[in-house]
Amino acid sequence: MSTLIKTAMAVLFAGTCSSAIYATEAETAGKPGGKHNWNSCTTLGCEKDIPIKLEVPKKCEIKGGSAIELSKAGGTKTSNYTVRSNTHYVLNITTANNGTNASTYVKHEDDGTVRIPTTITTTKTGGGAIAWGSSNHAGLADDVYTVSVTNSAVAPFQRAGTYSDTYKIKVFY
Repeated sequence: MSTLIKTAMAVLFAGTCSSAIYATEAETAGKPGGKHNWNSCTTLGCEKDIPIKLEVPKKCEIKGGSAIELSKAGGTKTSNYTVRSNTHYVLNITTANNGTNASTYVKHEDDGTVRIPTTITTTKTGGGAIAWGSSNHAGLADDVYTVSVTNSAVAPFQRAGTYSDTYKIKVFY
């Protein structure tokens, strides 16, 4: 009987020790330097998802927009520019002399109070007139804009010199 008890105790002790060793191995499974992680395996097989990601940053570019030389005889002169953006954007247009007012002016280089009135309009190809200030646009393409500046004929005694204004374009997201 004592041999039977000794054998039973040996089997029980060996089983307990191997369970403790297996539990320690299970804790380190899947960790660097550890054993394999069998948690994703079933009787049908195993699986794993691998994420795939590509980040494309927002960007825009303004091309074109040559200087506009007005005529002392009056009339309308134009310039075109293109906004290329890979996302929706806000176009903000103003002038240096009169902000967001279409009825603006060119002013004398030496005396800002000496002015010649102008009217400026902006149109988008396929989209019509663009309001002054900020306006939303879809982007994701080349958006072509035309700036038209109109002035009346200059009076015979208009002060000599260079008159100027600046059409300002800002694009933000």
